[in-house]
Amino acid sequence: MKSRGTITHKEPTLYEQRFENLFRVAKKMTSCLNISEILEIIRDEVKITVPHAEEACLILVDPDAINYTRPLHCTMKREQINCHQCKRGKRIVQEALKKPVAVSMCTLPQDNSAPQITDKWPTENVCEVAMPIYDRATPLAVLNVVTRRDCPLREEDMILLNDLVELATNAILNAKSYTTMARDKLTLERILGHIRTFVPETVQRIIEKNPDAPELDRVERDVSILFLDLADYTRISEFFTSDKVSFIVEKYFSSYLDVIYTKEGDVNETAGDGLMAIFQGTEETNALNAVAAALEIRRRTIEINEELRGLFFPVVVNMGINSGVASVGMSKFSGSAGTRTTFTASGSVTNLAARLAAAAKDGDILLGPETALRIRNKTTLFDRGYMHFKNVQQEVHVYSLVPGG
Repeated sequence: MKSRGTITHKEPTLYEQRFENLFRVAKKMTSCLNISEILEIIRDEVKITVPHAEEACLILVDPDAINYTRPLHCTMKREQINCHQCKRGKRIVQEALKKPVAVSMCTLPQDNSAPQITDKWPTENVCEVAMPIYDRATPLAVLNVVTRRDCPLREEDMILLNDLVELATNAILNAKSYTTMARDKLTLERILGHIRTFVPETVQRIIEKNPDAPELDRVERDVSILFLDLADYTRISEFFTSDKVSFIVEKYFSSYLDVIYTKEGDVNETAGDGLMAIFQGTEETNALNAVAAALEIRRRTIEINEELRGLFFPVVVNMGINSGVASVGMSKFSGSAGTRTTFTASGSVTNLAARLAAAAKDGDILLGPETALRIRNKTTLFDRGYMHFKNVQQEVHVYSLVPGG
């Protein structure tokens, strides 16, 4: 009888461990809107990342911390403690606020001298670390980790802790921004029901003032239309699990939506790997806003790619923009699942914008001739010559915001 072979378990590489840690923490924070809970998640993740850690504290030194956090549940005690005050006067914490990082070297059991604090990373005997968190040059918090003296921190532990510090930085900055906006903005209590799911912000504001407003009727209006597509979406979907694909798409698209809203655009349609945005206003204004949004989306894509380097495939975004008169307004579609209300712009202008996005490659931003005409004196354009598109009778003179292509 054949004996069964033994099964060996491969130890995860540092790369794999960093990937799983960041993905696990990001998933936890995605479903949580409470900043104090987010900070507790990060602090508790230290104990998972460095199992031999005896203490893990996020010491908030930002004077405004009291405005956007509540007392955290202490890892050493059961009660809640104001961590913007707790341990703030500790020597290693004060040293960390002056340096990129402060570490304390372990002393031998028979040695009664105080631990040596330095900003130099030694090869061994590090029993405590204090890692500062900054908003540019302003200190926000310090992550303080203390390990058992017989099990000091390793270089791998420091790399993993630095990943958590970067996540903590984003969490704190987002909390501050959210709190500032909440203080300055009155919240509308009226619920729009199913309309809110499908209708952009500008239309929601019209409905809130007057549900029967004539602005909701379909009219001929000058607009600029932007279509956006993620390249290699199929390859990403095949390589990663559905959870990780959702994380990737949400990470990038949430940034894109912010840009479009800031540039006075409305996202009226999203479909997995792409979206459509409508920019209204004067002829020059809507074209400039659409172009500015496209360039900012491209910049943010490069920025997020750098942030996630080594964890995911870099994302490439292709875009097309076209301007002109389209039929703009509300449409209702009825089916077995109910009535769906949407806001859109239809016609040849929209069709060409979609064709331009489909023709764009390698992060290109293609423009129709009318858009190029409106902004030619405001930004640099690159002539791509004439192209033929499906369902468009004549060849189209195409321009780009990106060199090469």
